[in-house]
Amino acid sequence: MYHANRLYSILLLLISTSSFSQTLLKGTLTDADTKSTLPFVNIGIKNKNVGTSSRENGSFTILIPDINENDTLTFSMVGYHELNIPIKNMVTGKTIQLKAKLAQLNSVTITSAKLTEKGFGIKNNKSLIHFTDGSTNQNDIFEIAQLIKMDTVLSRITSLSLHVNDTRNDSGTFRINFYAFDGSRPTYKIVEKNILQTKAIKEGWLTFDLNAYKIYLKGKFVVSIEFIPAVKKNTPIYYEVKLGGSTKSFTRSSSQGEWVVPPHHYRLFVTALVPDTKQKQQTDPDEKESPADTVLFSGVVKDSFSLFISLPKNYANRKNEKFPVIYLLDANAYIDIVSDMIREKKNNSILIGIGYKDAAAMDSLRDRDYTFPEAGPQDSFRLSGGAGNFLSFIRTELLPFIEKSYRSDTTRRTLMGHSLGGYFTLFALEQQLRSQQQVFRAFVAASPSLEYGNKYLFNQFRDPLIHARQQKTDLYISTGGKEDDTGTETVDNFNAFYKLLCEDRFKKIRIVREIFPVYGHMETAVPTFTKAVELTKK
Repeated sequence: MYHANRLYSILLLLISTSSFSQTLLKGTLTDADTKSTLPFVNIGIKNKNVGTSSRENGSFTILIPDINENDTLTFSMVGYHELNIPIKNMVTGKTIQLKAKLAQLNSVTITSAKLTEKGFGIKNNKSLIHFTDGSTNQNDIFEIAQLIKMDTVLSRITSLSLHVNDTRNDSGTFRINFYAFDGSRPTYKIVEKNILQTKAIKEGWLTFDLNAYKIYLKGKFVVSIEFIPAVKKNTPIYYEVKLGGSTKSFTRSSSQGEWVVPPHHYRLFVTALVPDTKQKQQTDPDEKESPADTVLFSGVVKDSFSLFISLPKNYANRKNEKFPVIYLLDANAYIDIVSDMIREKKNNSILIGIGYKDAAAMDSLRDRDYTFPEAGPQDSFRLSGGAGNFLSFIRTELLPFIEKSYRSDTTRRTLMGHSLGGYFTLFALEQQLRSQQQVFRAFVAASPSLEYGNKYLFNQFRDPLIHARQQKTDLYISTGGKEDDTGTETVDNFNAFYKLLCEDRFKKIRIVREIFPVYGHMETAVPTFTKAVELTKK
């Protein structure tokens, strides 16, 4: 399935920069003409996730890891020309001036048609879970963004709304940005206006009135909300996200940082004045989750599973060909993302997503199916310990069903999961090694919950009866460098587990590990699956 030499050349172990020494740089940012100070300027090393922003008085401090001393520091702010300074040339305490851009007025064609306000983005409350992520980072700007697909008629943007899940007893400062979209990620800013607003943090819709900014857009673009860091650390801002659906969302946890595709979509939308067509407004297709292709009842688990099936391009015309199969856990959340990946990477695998009735059911039943042994009282799992039954369902019911229905290569099966799904993937590997019956050729475990069950899997893999001397198996395993709020326990456990699998009795396992230094737990799924899809190309 994987080519070992290709794996080791493509996948490098990334080591967190936290262990390296750092240099502190200070300065003040001002307007080159007026000499006035510039607050909230984005400062950082592009795509290196090292960054900060200037304070309200224009001052800034930034820690530069020594490994980045040969990089360039970028200063950017809407309405000003970007400034790039080699870090070696930076003088701490220096005043840095940004040059304002000449304002250009864009011509706008006014239509005589009657206008109506329409929303674009994620508005409904279906398939939601409560979630908080990098907005807890108060040392740097945190940014969330979403792809918006508007009509082809130039329309005036009137507002932007994000649904907040909990009230906070203070306010927050936010900046609204609009980016071009290259088909994969946000690129350059398309609105040169510094849209800063301070809002009370109240449960419900956090709405930004954009009427005064006279923003006219059409087609595809990305809108973002920057969470401006407070001087004093505040409690997180909780907001709702949606699982499933084909829309694209993005996040980055530092100024000038790398855009990451999360496994969820923000409940975020814009409104715009568009021509009134007298037609009933339809639900945005991005709000809809892909429906299951079929439902399979398991006599072992005594429950039904939704199956999401994506076939390779021209599958029907390639009648004499058998295809590798990727089995994806948590399909309610990931099926649209991974199926898009397979198309983009021109991977010829059949994708089988194993899911549940909906995302709400998935959120509880995955605890039942992905874990073994039963959880202790401290874990607060209502259902747990059913991984043995779930694995039996896959082996004895799902695989025969798929292989009877589709032309699958039974020697090239991959099992792929994240978090508890990653834990189950490793549980399935352990069971396969114990039985010496190869069911899957490859396993992909993103941020596996290795701490579960008092490190149950550690003890199982330490069993001298478990070995891989007869079976060639591929394992791609990953974790995030920022999985823990404080400390490095998760990364330490991850490295200890990897070391265990490097013992001679597992020499037939071609294992590749990856640590994403700046990713948290939820952020590792998509990049891990992306690389796995690339590596499992036929």
